[in-house]
Amino acid sequence: MTIEISAEGLYDSKSGHLCMVGCMYFSSSHGILQRNSSLDCEILVNIQYPSLNAKVVRGVRGTIESMRKKSDPLYFEPLELISNSVYIDQARNSMWRMDLEMTMVLISNTLACIFVGLQLFYVKKYPSVLPFISVVVLVVLTLAHMIPLLLNFEALFLVNRKKQNVYFGSDGWLEVNEVLIRIMTMIAFLLEFRLLQLTWSARAGDQSPKSYWISDKKVLYLSLPMYICGGLIAYFIHLSRNPHQLKLGLSPHFHYQQQTFWGELKSYAGLILDGFLLPQILFNLFCNTSEKALTPGFYIGTTLVRLMPHVYDLYRAHSNAWSFDYIYGNPKMDYYSTAWDIIICCGGLLLALLLFLQQRFGGRCLLPRRYRDGSAYEKVPVVSNESITEE
Repeated sequence: MTIEISAEGLYDSKSGHLCMVGCMYFSSSHGILQRNSSLDCEILVNIQYPSLNAKVVRGVRGTIESMRKKSDPLYFEPLELISNSVYIDQARNSMWRMDLEMTMVLISNTLACIFVGLQLFYVKKYPSVLPFISVVVLVVLTLAHMIPLLLNFEALFLVNRKKQNVYFGSDGWLEVNEVLIRIMTMIAFLLEFRLLQLTWSARAGDQSPKSYWISDKKVLYLSLPMYICGGLIAYFIHLSRNPHQLKLGLSPHFHYQQQTFWGELKSYAGLILDGFLLPQILFNLFCNTSEKALTPGFYIGTTLVRLMPHVYDLYRAHSNAWSFDYIYGNPKMDYYSTAWDIIICCGGLLLALLLFLQQRFGGRCLLPRRYRDGSAYEKVPVVSNESITEE
């Protein structure tokens, strides 16, 4: 849905208040703008800007209201406008922040490669632990780096010219970092795919018990419905959100912006990736093994890499820095808010702690004592005929 407003009014420079009366053009159901048949000229626009002599810059807020009666077919509920006013110092600080966030993304991807490399060295030294690694975990991590590469493959060697205007004429360091980030993402994908290949080959051997595959199937049968139910909940929340909130751009027209279903799906995928250790915990639970399949450098380091954007988002939310674009801790890629940041950080650390306890005390150490031991046959000493004869 697209809304275009043409308005005229008065602006008070001392208070920063702008009052306008204008006409609103509605788009048709097919997305075609019909100016004659859907014209509403009883629109009141009130916008509060910072005053010209303001030392502390605050966001721009306002409302778009209909002056018609509620019984009128063209009446609509008041719409809220939210925007940001940009000063030169803020633009410079924003450029510095984007450089910092791009560098943080590069460091995070580099650390992800290092941690996967530590796991590869670990399984090379102890190849017997390979069958005890959950294939579901490796598939989730591999897809997390493969999908961005597939969506941005041509951007690996070509600079996105559209973003160049967004970065206020950057000196090119952002573009260089962007290429380096995609290169490190490709390296992380290749390392994780190699780890997945080694685990799959170790499971495919004749000496590997079939119980490992059965446990991984149980993990898939349990986690997949859980992921689907969570996705459906996120979808229904997406449908129930209040559409009466607008974001005012810097263009002379107002455009209706709402988080799309694809954006919600990407955010939910990021939430699944934050809890990537859950399938391994379930696998250890079904196998009841205390084998140290994952090295602490891998699962703790990868967990910290996933949680650092949320820690940074907490810092960014409580700072007064103006934000133009998000590069590190992008809200479009995951759930970011004060509540979600705390929940995800606590949840990620809890999963890492549970995995540590499983690899130290056994896969079922988290369960009550009566559920820990599985059914097994006990060997009973057999008295042979020879011993009876001797007696």
